[in-house]
Amino acid sequence: MADLLDPKFDYIFKIIFGVDDKKPLLISFLNALFKGNPHIKSITLENPNIEKILEKDKASRLDIKATTNDGTKLDIEIQIKNTGEIPQRAFHYLANMMPRVVKAGKSYKGPKVIGIWILGEDVTDRQNAISDAYMTFQPSDPDPYQIMTDSARIIFIELQKFNPKNADMHDLLTGWLSFLKNPIFMDESFLKVKEVKEAMETLKYISADDEIRALADLRQKTINDRNSEMTVAVEDATAKGKAEGIAIGEERGELKKAKETAGNLLSMGLSVEQIAKATGLSIEEICRMSSQK
Repeated sequence: MADLLDPKFDYIFKIIFGVDDKKPLLISFLNALFKGNPHIKSITLENPNIEKILEKDKASRLDIKATTNDGTKLDIEIQIKNTGEIPQRAFHYLANMMPRVVKAGKSYKGPKVIGIWILGEDVTDRQNAISDAYMTFQPSDPDPYQIMTDSARIIFIELQKFNPKNADMHDLLTGWLSFLKNPIFMDESFLKVKEVKEAMETLKYISADDEIRALADLRQKTINDRNSEMTVAVEDATAKGKAEGIAIGEERGELKKAKETAGNLLSMGLSVEQIAKATGLSIEEICRMSSQK
């Protein structure tokens, strides 16, 4: 059990939930999450293949895209690290799903789209582990807070905030979140649920597969390297921006001082040419200052 792979790592999550013969596990997890809104009877996976997890030394996306029996479009993303722009990415991904749903000449009352982000680190300052985001009307007297539309929705699952000890042990979602956060410490009572038991057995099986473990390690290294490069790039850009800001500030300060000196020299009756030579300002600039006096 101590050697189990991490089920919230995207490659492992995809093997357990994102292939055709594991659809019952995904349906069980989603119904536990949605609690009837919507209720899923069947699901079609749009990208069930996982052969290519690395392309040209870059980690490809291993999200799960699916369509439910009522036409709802789902995009399930796994993100272990907080890269600092996940809410913006989530909105961008959801917006990119809309053209697939609302087609030319069709009604805007089309299928719903839901983005689900399973996160290993906190990305919001909210206290609950699950945050359900809709497009809303904000309250303004006398109008209350109101959901404008539930056609587009993003669900953030912040596993770091989830504490099984404080959760409802009769809620299947508690079992699934416990499995994703740390299956070693999952309450064994949830293994009585057929789908949870199969997920655990699948995780044990693939954890003993040397090839899968090697691919998971390689993918993790590639992702870590990419995140490190992004962090360095941001730090370099920040440092460069600070240096440029200091240089601009110094330049403006020197210009201000030169103009003050030029004004004093004009008051003393020196010629424009003499002042230009003394301050480094252009003759045109000094002439403008002279005309303004």
